[in-house]
Parts: sequence; structure tokens; C-alpha cells
Amino acid sequence: MAAKAQLSARQRRFLWDQGYLVVRSLLDQAVLTSVRDRLEELVRQTVAAWADEPSLDTTEGCVVATFDPAHPCFAPCHQHPLLADAATTVLGDPWYVHFLDLRAPIPGAGEQGLHQDYGERRTEGPWQTLSAMWCVTPFTRDSGPLRVIPGSHRLSGPPIDLQGYGSAMGPHPDEVKIIAPAGSVILFNSSDLWHSGTFNYTPAARLALTVHVDPGPRPPGRAAVPAAAPARADGT
Repeated sequence: MAAKAQLSARQRRFLWDQGYLVVRSLLDQAVLTSVRDRLEELVRQTVAAWADEPSLDTTEGCVVATFDPAHPCFAPCHQHPLLADAATTVLGDPWYVHFLDLRAPIPGAGEQGLHQDYGERRTEGPWQTLSAMWCVTPFTRDSGPLRVIPGSHRLSGPPIDLQGYGSAMGPHPDEVKIIAPAGSVILFNSSDLWHSGTFNYTPAARLALTVHVDPGPRPPGRAAVPAAAPARADGT
């Protein structure tokens, strides 16, 4: 499958206005299999460790891990030209890949309250970060998919009653549960868009690798990540 290099003008507008965008079936099968095999083994080992040592932190029934972008297994995810175009669109230039992580809800777990990731919110101008969540396994309604409140990154206040009991945990009338096949990417403003994980009703862990991209020059001492090929577009 040829790599799609740029977002369309319509996709850019949707990403800006709604705070998220789903682009389906971008990763080819060989890449997807390599990433899935590595994450499945990590999940298996982690869950086995929980069984052997119950005092270990299970983090709400999710396997969590952070990865070095330099790991070659994950290069197709953070070097994808479409991600580069999206980052330039919402962050400006320059930008850099900060880190990659996994949050894999195991069966019977994964539900979160709606939240935004940054305490200092920004409702105008360039984004504070761009998250690219790659669906390593299919995101179905029952597998614990990401949910978002479209456009909530532009609201001056929260879309929920933070004082109300369970208000962040329950369903929201405006929420969208993102359903997508494996190999798709969900681009979203995790710093300011209200979002959360949901409950995994299936018999297997839901796997996703998230690339976190920050604006500005690469901090001193942080290793450079090889550039995508072809070179990213200017986002105009």
C-alpha cells in the first residue's frame, strides 16, 4: 500500500475544527504485524507478572509502556508522511517526536473519565501537542475504543459538570466513539480535547501505539528522529 503523504484540505479543516481526525487503513500488513507482535508479547508478559505479583500496579487494568522513538519497529508509525503533514498543520514548524506510548485495556477494563491531558488549556492558535494513536488491533464499539467530544478543544470551559458524581465517567450526548480498522490512525489534540478510553468488553487486549508530537525545536540532548520520506508538506 502506497503511503498517503498529505491530508486533503477538507481533512485539515476537520482536524482544526473538531480536534480529531481518523484516517483509515494506512499501515501495510507487514508493518502492522511487526508492531502487533511486539505489543502482544509485552501485554502477555505484563499480565503474567501481575498474576505472579498481585501488588504490582495494574493502572486501571491497562498495560502501559513508553517507547524510544529510535526503536526501528515503530519507525513507520512516527515517520509516516501523513503524520508529518498533520503535525505541521496544527503545530507549525518546527516540531519533534517527543515519545511513543501504549495504553492497552485488558478484557473487563479500560474505562476512564472524560479529561484533557494538560492543565493549562489553549483554545486558540496552534495546538500544544498532537497525538497520533495507531490502531494496532481494530477499534470496535466493544473493544474499549477512544471517545472524544468533537470541538471541545475550543471551549472555554469543560463540557461536563466536574462537581457532579460520575459526570466524567458516564456517556456524553456529544461523544463520538471512534471505530476504525487495524492500521488506521486517530489524530487528536490530547492536550485540550476532552477524551477518554472506554470499557473493553472483548476477550483480548485492545492495542494502540500513540505517537506524541510537540511544537518547537528538539530540546538539547534529545536524539534526532530520522525524517520521514518523502519530506513533509508545508501544510498550506
